Amino acid sequence: MNSLPQPSREQRRPASDSPASRSVSRPRRVAAVTGVLLVSLTGVVSAAQPAAAATAPLKGAGTCADIDLVYRPRSAFPDTSRGRYDFRKQATAIETAVRCLVNAERTGLKPVKKYISLGKAGAPTLGTAAARHVADAVRLRWWGKVEPGKNCRPVQGNPGQCDPHVNPQTGSTPKSRAQAVGYGRRCASFAVGENTYAGWGASSVTPRAAVTWWMNSKPHRATILNPAYTELYTKVAWGSADPAAGSITPALTYVQLFGRCG
Repeated sequence: MNSLPQPSREQRRPASDSPASRSVSRPRRVAAVTGVLLVSLTGVVSAAQPAAAATAPLKGAGTCADIDLVYRPRSAFPDTSRGRYDFRKQATAIETAVRCLVNAERTGLKPVKKYISLGKAGAPTLGTAAARHVADAVRLRWWGKVEPGKNCRPVQGNPGQCDPHVNPQTGSTPKSRAQAVGYGRRCASFAVGENTYAGWGASSVTPRAAVTWWMNSKPHRATILNPAYTELYTKVAWGSADPAAGSITPALTYVQLFGRCG
């Protein structure tokens, strides 16, 4: 059974300019949170506090489109059919950019794909599970530090950090959210893995910023480079799931959900 690297005992914080380091005297611009890997049907969850690392260039930086796209709120678009389409198109562009960047990093591994549901239109998929989780995360804003009066479940082994993968209102986990949309029902075995990220400030909300941070965090990187995964869905929502963002805009929350059905 696969497992993630052991968490570092030294707690690090992300940077205002880069996800790798931060001076405590400067305003926070980005927050990033832990990754999780479910390695079997019964589910073994291993969560780790990400360790800071030197920022490395992404392999797909020169070939993937829209990696520096800064998501704009609905109010930035006219209330017309075209305006509503252009607003929704941003999320599709970001999902495509993230998948392109991930597959560039997975050179030598089977690329992950987005599968379109067959049969009934609008049938729920892993993408539906990711979209529901990111919407709840922005609405409930439980990510980040454990604080008095804040409803969240601490990360195992890191009691000062809220677990972004466990919805404090419903108790759902990546595995249960996948099963709720029917994932794994027709599989002899299945696995899902979830990475999450919240950033604020224009340079920290882009696909490049999110994937760079994930690739420089050992547990997130392990999920991205897990050869077992065949699917990837990335969903984004305007706003930060971590209240530490305050009123800084733009702010964006990412949920990245991988899957394998065998």
